[in-house]
Amino acid sequence: MPSSGSGVGTPIVIPPVVPPVGGGPYVELGEALPRSCVSPNRYAKIIQQKECAFWGVNNPDDPEPGCRDIWTLPQRDEVMRYLAEAQEEIEQQVDFYLCPTWVTDEQHPYRQPVFTSWGKVIAGGVRAETVIQAGAAVDHSVDPAIIGPIVTTLTSTSEIKIFYPGSEREIEPKKMLISGGNLTVWIPRCRMVKPDLMDNPPEGLDYYDTANFLATVDVKRVYNDPSTNATLIWPHQCSAVCGQAGCSAYTATGCEYVRLPEIGSLDVTPATYSNGQWVSGVNSSCCRGRPQFVKLNYYAGAQTTKQMEDTIIRLAHSKMPDEFCGCEVWTRLWRRDRNVPEILTRERLNNPFGLADGAFIAFSFTRQFRLVRGDVI
Repeated sequence: MPSSGSGVGTPIVIPPVVPPVGGGPYVELGEALPRSCVSPNRYAKIIQQKECAFWGVNNPDDPEPGCRDIWTLPQRDEVMRYLAEAQEEIEQQVDFYLCPTWVTDEQHPYRQPVFTSWGKVIAGGVRAETVIQAGAAVDHSVDPAIIGPIVTTLTSTSEIKIFYPGSEREIEPKKMLISGGNLTVWIPRCRMVKPDLMDNPPEGLDYYDTANFLATVDVKRVYNDPSTNATLIWPHQCSAVCGQAGCSAYTATGCEYVRLPEIGSLDVTPATYSNGQWVSGVNSSCCRGRPQFVKLNYYAGAQTTKQMEDTIIRLAHSKMPDEFCGCEVWTRLWRRDRNVPEILTRERLNNPFGLADGAFIAFSFTRQFRLVRGDVI
């Protein structure tokens, strides 16, 4: 079991989240939110919604400007679903992820170079995590609440993530600081509603009752593990010995060299990972010659910009069929993005996202930023 402040350890490859069996709301398990480059807190800020009210908490003394209407769990779920759906549709058009994402076991015919399905490759590797401290206590005597100080060997907060205890549901902190080998985290109280209270009543949860909020969180390092790059695959029975040795003899590990990151051009060669580095050379005792296929693992995506956020949000609004928030700013933005002009141009009629103004903005973005990648037949 990792020490409480190591910041290092054996990488843990995270399996997919398994839905609960036998019914019950997913929030009891602290399930990860739908993948979106626009976090719930960022969305609330953009639509000028008070953050506590967005998370279903009633804080009558909140001095921050914004709408005070209390949101419910179905409203939050609907927004996050549409944000994720809009983002996925945009990514399919531009051929790159709008924020960094791990891709695993992506198979291609083997050749040099190999072109990934997604552009803007950052590095070869897989998602891994180590526990910095499980069950770290949350101090709610102030807001933002404080976690720590926690001893760590890490010197940067860029890979540190905060989670609901025992789950993959991430909590976005307001600030993190490492000083003198100690990590301190600040998180606004309303971002830490207990899982069994997330389906809040219409009047909202009591902000001043700290029993409504998490008492502990898990602090982890989430990072790219470069020791797993590619798997080279040879045809079955590539030799007499191989035919007797079984399927494991048909594969070998490979190293990925990112030749052109923007378009996802990689050189992949047989190699083994040892002592923190890749050593080139054929590492199969059976098969020789050219592999037939390669499976790639890599980390890729753009750094999310305000323009990308705006594009995702506007397309998401255009997909929302019903008005569910009475806040003036949200309603104005939703109606703007749902508007369909009386005169439709050929471009708008051919828009794969739809006819509404928000959909047309997304279409304009994809035409401007779509990757252009040549190939050799």
